[in-house]
Amino acid sequence: MKVSQNSTLAMHQALRQRMSGLQLGLVEAQKEVATGRVADAGLELGYYNGKRVSLLQDVERLNVIADTNAISKSRLDVTLNSTQAIKDLGGDLMSVLVANVGNSSTAHITTGAGRTAITALTNILNSTLDGDAIFGGINSSVPPIGDYDTGAKAQFATAFQTHFGYTITDPAALAIDEAAMETFLDTVAAPLFDSANWNANISSASDTRITARIGLIETVDASVSANEESFRTMMFAAVIATELFGDNFTSAAQSAASKKALSLVGTANSQIANLEGEVGFKQARIQQATDQLNLQIDELTKHADQLVEVDAYEAATRLNSLITQIETSYTLTGRIQQLSLMRYV
Repeated sequence: MKVSQNSTLAMHQALRQRMSGLQLGLVEAQKEVATGRVADAGLELGYYNGKRVSLLQDVERLNVIADTNAISKSRLDVTLNSTQAIKDLGGDLMSVLVANVGNSSTAHITTGAGRTAITALTNILNSTLDGDAIFGGINSSVPPIGDYDTGAKAQFATAFQTHFGYTITDPAALAIDEAAMETFLDTVAAPLFDSANWNANISSASDTRITARIGLIETVDASVSANEESFRTMMFAAVIATELFGDNFTSAAQSAASKKALSLVGTANSQIANLEGEVGFKQARIQQATDQLNLQIDELTKHADQLVEVDAYEAATRLNSLITQIETSYTLTGRIQQLSLMRYV
């Protein structure tokens, strides 16, 4: 009869290899218990892991669109605040015009209010968000409205001189009556603030608005251009108040200028109200699209998570079993190491 040979070293090596496997399994089990997901999705799912990866990519794509929607909404929020501020300054200018109409002794008040309105309107239309000009359209890298003195003022002064034959500050302007002032404002000054002349001489904004993708197949204009008619109309009114209420204009001429400016402010505020309604509608569309995206993100994420979900009870039981096996293995290893022939000699 042949007796198989064995040794404490061989037994120790076998237990050590077994211990390595148990420890690796323990790490994976601990991870699964902590996360509620399989430790190695690729190993566990095999071919179906590609489906999970595809779902997660879709989630990432939708998250990018949702983040873009947040930026678009912020831009439109700033736009609404700005248009409200423009209506407010229009109201202030209207109050001054009404109070001083036909009163040449207070003309300087109207002039100051007009210049204040121009400065405020310029600052609003040149406002930025994260370095981009809010009202620049697709040309958002530069402020839309340039310097007043070299832009709108210079164009207005040139048109006045060309039409009447003398400058705005010339005492000869006292000869301008109400009818002559109305003719100048309607036929000569008004075209300075039409789309073509505004774009050529006053504004560097683009008429093309920024288009944002708010859904997988849905887009929306997410900006307003400084070239909108409402802003041009308000600027025209402010220029009239600034330039045509000097001491060298008669009360009749100033009265004509006041009436025109008041009409323009009223028109501008009405146009801005319509613009605000348009912006509000776009905000609602963006919010609806974002809500839909969030629903899709939740569903896709839930489905992707289900593919790698583990049974919490089973994972905890397996973890406890592994801990028990490792403790037993340590005990056996300690006893084997105590085996020695010297104990029996």
